[in-house]
Amino acid sequence: MSYNILLIEDNVEMAENISEILELAHYNVAHAPNGKIGVELAQQNHPDLILCDIMMPHLDGYGVVHILNSDPATATIPFIFLTAKTDRNDVRTGMNLGADDYITKPFDGIDLLKVVEMRLRKNELLKSTFGNNPLDAATFFNESKELKEFKKLKENRVIRSYKKRDLLFMEGQIPNDLYYIVQGQIKTYKVNYDGKELITGIYRAGEFLGYVPLLEDKPYSEQAEVLEDVKIAVIPKSDFLSLIYSSRDVVRKFIKMLSNNIAEMENRLLDLAYQSIRQRVASALLNISQKFAQQNNDEIITVARRDISDIVGTATESLNRILTDFKKEGLIKTSGGGLKIIDKAKLEKIRH
Repeated sequence: MSYNILLIEDNVEMAENISEILELAHYNVAHAPNGKIGVELAQQNHPDLILCDIMMPHLDGYGVVHILNSDPATATIPFIFLTAKTDRNDVRTGMNLGADDYITKPFDGIDLLKVVEMRLRKNELLKSTFGNNPLDAATFFNESKELKEFKKLKENRVIRSYKKRDLLFMEGQIPNDLYYIVQGQIKTYKVNYDGKELITGIYRAGEFLGYVPLLEDKPYSEQAEVLEDVKIAVIPKSDFLSLIYSSRDVVRKFIKMLSNNIAEMENRLLDLAYQSIRQRVASALLNISQKFAQQNNDEIITVARRDISDIVGTATESLNRILTDFKKEGLIKTSGGGLKIIDKAKLEKIRH
């Protein structure tokens, strides 16, 4: 794999030397002569890694890392300071602002390449489990087993079992733990003044639950109910926050996760506001099928219709009418076990 590196350095001779070393190691290098241009290039191109001088005109390295670290789109990019300063306070300032590492000038090519390679490898290890899809925690732990931070999170967890319809937590309750679903499915939902439920999320085995209120230090804003018998690994709040605050790699991954969840919720709100019921049902079926269909040849959707209607934001009777239409049109078929999508392409057209 060929990595793209952004070098932000105002010294032309230094920039040429660094670029030559990196290009000999088969990295693609883009050069920004000052911090302002560097921020613009990072925001436009999202490189795989950033090397940045500290002392520069227009915008110094501290300003660069502060801006980029405040933006979820660039906060996950590994950031390495290039500095001629050896004072510990200067280094600490940069690390506190969000830098991952630093290299003190002068340095030799081997040292530069080792730091770059290590940071890219570590970021790939984490990035592989955080895309636009929800977190697959099982894969996350497996792929991240080399990271000492996650060994602490994995060890000695209490496993609790809950039955269908049990409540894991209630709105207004103070959170004390992070939950990891080992087996089963859980829904989160809000209830309006008329008692109508709106499902805000459905979580399956291999996903975290309850990290947002822990990070915000606020009570739960929704209920969590068991859809099918589950086993939950309980991670104490203190252990979770200790991990978050002690590892910037972990912080960046949770920023990415939160930004994905926010984007998903915004899309759902837009769908509720502007899409027809038919479009919303098609969208819900496709999303559920992608995420929760049983892992077998039949790919049956077993989520209850009452819960699907709560996801769509409509009455169960209205949902049933749409499902009947879809069945007549050959888009789905029903059985005692649930629903199966027959024509995903046509449902995609309806959704859009």
